[in-house]
Amino acid sequence: MHQLFGLFLCDAGLSEYLVTHFVYPSGPSPDTDSSGEEPLPPTTPDACDSTMVLDAVATLRGEMFFFKDSFFWRSYPQSSTPQQSLITNFWPDGPSNIDAAYESRSSDKVYLFKGKKVWAFSGYDLVGGYPKPISSFGLAKGVEKIDAVFHDVDTGKTLFFVGSDYYSYDEVRKTMDQSKRVDETFSGLTGQVTAAFQYRGFTYIYSGKYMFEYSLRSGRLFRVLNNSYFLRCTNF
Repeated sequence: MHQLFGLFLCDAGLSEYLVTHFVYPSGPSPDTDSSGEEPLPPTTPDACDSTMVLDAVATLRGEMFFFKDSFFWRSYPQSSTPQQSLITNFWPDGPSNIDAAYESRSSDKVYLFKGKKVWAFSGYDLVGGYPKPISSFGLAKGVEKIDAVFHDVDTGKTLFFVGSDYYSYDEVRKTMDQSKRVDETFSGLTGQVTAAFQYRGFTYIYSGKYMFEYSLRSGRLFRVLNNSYFLRCTNF
């Protein structure tokens, strides 16, 4: 079975088993309320839900990761079926319900963003000194969260989306450019950006349940797709 960083692949049923037996094991719990009822495990998201809005999308060593709530789907070339897992099964020291994620190829790290903090991982290990404030990238301290982020391989810059604006971070110089309006660069995109990534020379920007396919070199919008275009529904 193909593995990456020691990840144990699991389907939705196994995910629920792991949640029941490891995240919320039977027996007394300090989080149990006075009624004696145990907290319910997180609801497993459905890749076939056409109304689902993804929290984040990222590539990692040639594979795609699609994040929703406490889970992610992992899609890799050797399999036509996305594999689902809890985020904390893969990154035990990471957050759940993240806002954004991206891979830095220059440092071979993946960054997970939640609120005003960012976690950096080398493989599945948390990098020393993390989590850090998102202002460590040069963002204003008033920025409460990142809506989406991706790394542009052509320019070497990482784009952070915050509301109707985006910021470009130079990975080499460690400097942040002034913000620009999203609709000035990404034509036809009027809604809030919810996720973003690059794949095979194209940039994909998610807004709600739709995904916009761009060429940053030409600035051209090619297609508007459902956000399930890469995350295939396998319930056939």
